[in-house]
Amino acid sequence: MRKVALLGSTGSIGTSTLDVVAAHPDRLEVAALAAGRNRDLLLAQCERFRPRLVSLSRPEDAQWLAGQLSYRPDILHGMDGLQACALESGADTLLAAVVGAAGLASAEAALRAGLRVCVANKESLVVGGALMRQALEAGGGELLPVDSEHAALHQLLAGHAPGAVREVRITASGGPFRDWDLQRVHDATIEQALNHPTWKMGPKITIDSATLMNKGLEVIEAAYLFGLSADQIAVTIHPQSQVHAMVGFHDGTYQLQVCANDMKLPIQYALLHPDRLPGPVPPYDWDAARAWTFEPPDLTRFPCLALAYQALAADGTAPAILNAANEEAVAAFLDGRIGFWRIQACCGAILAAIPAEPAHTLDQVMDIDRQARVQARTWISHHTRQGNP
Repeated sequence: MRKVALLGSTGSIGTSTLDVVAAHPDRLEVAALAAGRNRDLLLAQCERFRPRLVSLSRPEDAQWLAGQLSYRPDILHGMDGLQACALESGADTLLAAVVGAAGLASAEAALRAGLRVCVANKESLVVGGALMRQALEAGGGELLPVDSEHAALHQLLAGHAPGAVREVRITASGGPFRDWDLQRVHDATIEQALNHPTWKMGPKITIDSATLMNKGLEVIEAAYLFGLSADQIAVTIHPQSQVHAMVGFHDGTYQLQVCANDMKLPIQYALLHPDRLPGPVPPYDWDAARAWTFEPPDLTRFPCLALAYQALAADGTAPAILNAANEEAVAAFLDGRIGFWRIQACCGAILAAIPAEPAHTLDQVMDIDRQARVQARTWISHHTRQGNP
């Protein structure tokens, strides 16, 4: 029986993870749940799965939950609560689905403690990829990706010597603005950016998909997960989101990984690896008529992808700087303080303003993260729209 600590249980990845757990009651058990502010959904999850340790972001919500539950788990809050869920719940597996850089410390600690860490929080690897690798080597645990593209690469690269691989390609749906001209992208509204054509996700990652920053962060994530350089990782636009990744070999051939666009598949792969069992998603239907299309990304209309390659090439703390600026800019866009095109402008300005340096410690990286956020907020305050996005 694998015991799972789930950080980010009320988000889209979290609820899908619990669907996978429910489909395998003889293989998976919930040891801990951590959520942000959705205390009502966490209450329902606790009553169903009865974890022994629970955490919420705010102390007042933790106190409220204690008064509502029909049993008495340990209830904590804040960053200490995330750490406790990872290390003190008896879990042997951490599924890290906390949005943003806040999930780095708990994921790094779990790796250092030798747990299997299934990382859905790409920001942990973007911000502290080198530190996560060091923690993995020190703790002797496992690091498995949950992003569909990286889960696909994990399967495709297994059994192949690194020297046999010429390149890897991860696919992108292209988001809601794939066919829009530059002026329309420039003027996109919040509602238009949140209208993703393929995936149902939280608002932050949906905006990242619209800018293609999400794909850029995934390029950085792939580099740290699989030890690849920037020039070995390419992106292909594939609107149908059925092919998730490709591996190209030196002889000119490719292998592709195909499955339905349902996150429960990579979640189950990570939780039950290496076993392949029937789960909550039906097998791919090859008898249904369909067409697939592939095209290169347009970096003029989606400059965030180019910024991610720039940060990966700079290495060190550059990806953390880019990630922090992006989180602040996306939050400002969702609040209506800046227009859609300002997201890439803010990210580019902050990446250029703060010099990258080698990443040595978690404290150093988080200090860089704070510096980048302060500068991004200042930039945003100077560009808050007043009739001119």
